[in-house]
Amino acid sequence: MRQKKTEKIHTIKHLGKIAAKLKQQGKTIVQCHGVFDLIHPGHIRHLRSAKKYGDILIVTITGDKFVHKGPGRPIFNEHLRSEVLAALEIVDYVAILQSDSAIEGIAILKPHFYLKGPDYKKRKVNPHLPQKLQAEESAVEAIGGKIVFTNDDVVFSSSHLINEHLESYPTQTKQYLDSLRQTYTSEEIIDLLCQLKKKKILVIGDTIIDQYHYTLPMGKSSKEPLVVHIFRSEESFAGGVLATANHIAALSNDVSVVTLLGKKKSFESFIKKHLRSEIKPIFFYQNDAPTIVKRRYIDEVTNQKLFQISYMRDETLNGKRETEIYAYLQREIPAADMVVVNDFGHGLLTAKIIKLICRKAKFLSLNVQANSANYGFNVVTKYPHADFVCMDEHEVRLATHDKHEDLKKLIMKVAKKLKCNELIVTRGWEGSISYSRGSGIVETPALAQSVVDRVGAGDAFFALASLCAFVGMNSTLVSFIGNIAGALKVQSVGNRTPIDFKELTKFLTRLLK
Repeated sequence: MRQKKTEKIHTIKHLGKIAAKLKQQGKTIVQCHGVFDLIHPGHIRHLRSAKKYGDILIVTITGDKFVHKGPGRPIFNEHLRSEVLAALEIVDYVAILQSDSAIEGIAILKPHFYLKGPDYKKRKVNPHLPQKLQAEESAVEAIGGKIVFTNDDVVFSSSHLINEHLESYPTQTKQYLDSLRQTYTSEEIIDLLCQLKKKKILVIGDTIIDQYHYTLPMGKSSKEPLVVHIFRSEESFAGGVLATANHIAALSNDVSVVTLLGKKKSFESFIKKHLRSEIKPIFFYQNDAPTIVKRRYIDEVTNQKLFQISYMRDETLNGKRETEIYAYLQREIPAADMVVVNDFGHGLLTAKIIKLICRKAKFLSLNVQANSANYGFNVVTKYPHADFVCMDEHEVRLATHDKHEDLKKLIMKVAKKLKCNELIVTRGWEGSISYSRGSGIVETPALAQSVVDRVGAGDAFFALASLCAFVGMNSTLVSFIGNIAGALKVQSVGNRTPIDFKELTKFLTRLLK
């Protein structure tokens, strides 16, 4: 009697009990695992091949929150994906695994055979990346099973089919990605990124604690022309240079961050808790100032920012602290392979320290930001030199005192003044424009299809683009990786989640399928 599809879908624990009973009856259990976002002929052939190895075919799928393929994936949620698989006559049971690998399912189901497609057998092994297949193979051996690779003659790719037929990118962006696919492979780019693992990177800049206070409107005040809100919840993030360091630590295992905290309200324990383990923090302290806090009040339903209060001392660094930081940097900068400066204009980077950095750094990556506390005063041209510069359009126009001139001309003007090899200007939903001596002007479209929060997207772009420029990628790839970082970052609130290397490489691979 044919099973109904609703009778096929179970939790993994319950399915483990079913599998155990079937084994007692002498049945041979076969397991397949994957995302199965878009069922295609390759999947059908793979499942048919798998069923030949036993009596019962169990398919486990990756839960939604563990599908690290970038924004908009999976196309279909875990329940729809499991329903589609259960509708196939050849499939006997389906379970959703809340994990990014099949290891949990293998341990519970204890299949006689674990089947993978032919593309996994041919896949190039990168020693710097997590070897998920190797871990799954060990899990199969541990329960006395056998891993088998099917030998289907035609290999399909869900990512390729989705890119071609379901992706909602505009025509210009699709053409851009098509052009990249003709020139580069994801494996080549990932190999370049992996070169950063052992590089010593020194990050310098202002610490900012970003606080989000979520509220709901109650109604208009009876006595004042204002809308009264009720407080609902709050969360805090490690922002400013801390966010940049966290992004960089996704690619490098040797990151130091030099920054300034307030003596009384330092947030030191909070900061250490929210820095990645690869980061070595070097803190200096101001006795008469707090650690900078930027508190935003946000509508809980719409995520719209209503108001911001900044807690900070709007002054430059005092002489004693400047001397201490200068002495430390004088020793440490020559030892670093690369120096990354995040200048928010809040007093840490004095003229004396700037000159030292520019003189001593082997490779200097620079981001000088305009914000409400320094608008018009904190401009990139206060630095005499940098190898790589990242800024937005307003910052370029402020640096050149030109509101209307063609942006490309202004970019080249700033690049020439700073004697930099490459300068990139981020433009939000319009993507980015870069200028380099070797490639000239390169325009790159934005890769985000939806936005949760823009805060921190520029820092993520800057962090990863800097690393790409440092390892010698050309302007096309530097801008591409920067835009990938920005697209990933706008999917989360504030600096809640730093860039993850695995998610970065999976999104990169998906785009170039």
